[in-house]
Amino acid sequence: MSIAENSTTHESRTLNNSETGTESGLTELDPGSLVIFTTICTLIITFGCIGNLLVILAVFKSENLRSVPDFFISSLAISDVIVCLLYLPLTILYYNNITCRASEEGYPFRVVRSFLGYCSLVASVNNIFAVTVDRVIAIRFPLKYPSVVTLKTALSAIISVWIIALMFGAVHAREIISRFVALGYNFTLMLITMIMYAYIFSIARRQENRVQTLSLPPRPQRRAMVRQKSEKKAAKTIFAIVGIYALCWLPLLLLPLIVNPSKNPVLFKKCFPWVQMISICNSALNPYVYCVRSHKYRRELKKLLRIKMSEGNNHSSCDPNTEGNDHSKFAFNTTHC
Repeated sequence: MSIAENSTTHESRTLNNSETGTESGLTELDPGSLVIFTTICTLIITFGCIGNLLVILAVFKSENLRSVPDFFISSLAISDVIVCLLYLPLTILYYNNITCRASEEGYPFRVVRSFLGYCSLVASVNNIFAVTVDRVIAIRFPLKYPSVVTLKTALSAIISVWIIALMFGAVHAREIISRFVALGYNFTLMLITMIMYAYIFSIARRQENRVQTLSLPPRPQRRAMVRQKSEKKAAKTIFAIVGIYALCWLPLLLLPLIVNPSKNPVLFKKCFPWVQMISICNSALNPYVYCVRSHKYRRELKKLLRIKMSEGNNHSSCDPNTEGNDHSKFAFNTTHC
């Protein structure tokens, strides 16, 4: 997402040396492609905001979603909301308005957009890394986990995640350091995360085999196996998020290697919006991964949606103009009437 911002200086010079923006190659997308791009981005905004806001609300409301991984997931959902609700609408405006892309008047806009993009990118990868470390401790040191990973520790980690993200956003938005620092940081952290997951699954497999060979009474053995399966499934859910994250961001990381922006700037600028859009899709997909992989999240989200619908029905049934009021309709949440 930062490569486009750093190309604006070159674009401004080109604009000054040319009569029109289209002649200088400033228009990254033709009108037809721009319509398709805007439509897809609007869908990403809609589904991403709905899914992530529901996840945040579910963690906030449900007592069953108060574990440490759930807090990290809610922090990840907040960074995804920033992408869908703030960064992506600004990106649509960026590609639809040449003033935002290449003029001096559009510089504050570009700084804000770049800040939000870098901040959400680093926050996402930091949250994924933090929840992976949490899973490593849970599976490698199950007896020490409750005392090591406390709510206070988790909140401190989340605060650190966002402080680092804000720092990256601030220095990159003003182009104080190279854009490759953030990309390198992102790539390195994701690589370490992948290695940790290989370690997690090897540990989980060894522990499963150990539990099966132990001569424990049936009930403790069954309890240990259930706990191991639960931890392994949670790790698989986070691994699915990591995998989707890597797949979505891989095209953006590979594009400068495949199409050199210095040697072929026109082709690069035509390809960049599309690979950027693929990377942004990650923010919209995460909440649906939770629902597919986690029965706990499915149950709590269904419960949350049923409550909301019931509250809406109760509001309408309390309308004094409604005929034939039935007191049975007020069995749920009558305090709103």
